[in-house]
Amino acid sequence: MISVIVPIYNSEKYIAVCLDSILAQTYRDLEIILVDDGSTDDSMLICNSYALKDNRIRMIRQENGGSTKARKTGLEAARGEYISFVDSDDWLEDCFYERLYELLLENKADMVVSGCWVESGDERKVLTNRFEEGLYKDRDLQEVIYPQMMYYRDGSFFSWGILPYLWNKLFKREVIETCIYQMDSRIYDGEDVACVFDACLRANSIYMDNHAYYHYRIHENSICTMERGENYFVNAVRLHKYLKELFLNANNSDILLEQLAHFMKMFIDNGTKDVFGYCQKKFADDWCLPTKIQNQSTRVCIFGAGKVGVSFYSQLIKRSDVEVVSWVDSTAHGKKIGLVSIDKPETIFDKRWEYVLVAVYNEQMAKEITEWLLSHGVERECILWEQPRRVPLEYELIRE
Repeated sequence: MISVIVPIYNSEKYIAVCLDSILAQTYRDLEIILVDDGSTDDSMLICNSYALKDNRIRMIRQENGGSTKARKTGLEAARGEYISFVDSDDWLEDCFYERLYELLLENKADMVVSGCWVESGDERKVLTNRFEEGLYKDRDLQEVIYPQMMYYRDGSFFSWGILPYLWNKLFKREVIETCIYQMDSRIYDGEDVACVFDACLRANSIYMDNHAYYHYRIHENSICTMERGENYFVNAVRLHKYLKELFLNANNSDILLEQLAHFMKMFIDNGTKDVFGYCQKKFADDWCLPTKIQNQSTRVCIFGAGKVGVSFYSQLIKRSDVEVVSWVDSTAHGKKIGLVSIDKPETIFDKRWEYVLVAVYNEQMAKEITEWLLSHGVERECILWEQPRRVPLEYELIRE
């Protein structure tokens, strides 16, 4: 059985859609634990009406204590062998639990990680993990996942290797239980990050599924849109201390602490504008194109739709002497960037081009793409990759 734990706080606008999506799941062996964290609106009235319709719903009410405390309460009441968390303003595709449960059992994994939709008003986008789909265990965890799970080196300001959310995952109970119970309940921003990467270190195997089954809704009352105050930095100190102690006790502490430093820089920068009233604006944020095509008239295919790929594309379409005939990516195909649809890698063989421009920062990933192209008959001299380097940046201090 899967225990679905839903912390609720003043979610009357969204809770019905959330519960409808859980009750519509094709996997039926669920217990749905609703933990009301001291709501002052009609959230509990709505939940009561749903509990009368479906006996899988169990309701708990507590004084307001934050999402971590609500998750602890829900976990204490949970009876399932598998644990999932859902935020009360989000919703699920009806195959979410069936798919993740099948992957967990078939692969004997300790946790399954999926992608997600992010929805803000009429805007929607897909987020995926940066690792290839499949099962990772033992040496793969140590050499592939752990070195980049929190900070993925793709040359951008900051990229997650594994999406840092509790709600787009399914856990074996013994993997996530300690992570939730020992979490500092005073941490109100970043608590998912701490629990997720703690669970990754405890897991003996992780299955990556980059399909998006979970819909994360951003609105005016979301944590990420709320104005940050001075308590944000107190929270940051607590979060850093918690994660530092966690990583110091891990086998590969050096690489984990390096990732933590990158994360905390991003985390602190997020609060600077709200609290201090200024931020830095970049005048340039491009990656240098490979030398061979900087001044050459040609037809190219771009392989890679991350930060480097976007930068290359935006530069090349401004040039009259270069034609971009295709833009492909192994995991982002089907996604739209601006007005351009990203295609599957196999589609490049249907087009006429002179060069395949490998637009990734990570050298190992570039090697894997190059080997794939070579194995499909692309000549090596037609494959362009240089270690990307930044166009020199200038900054202006913006006060608001």
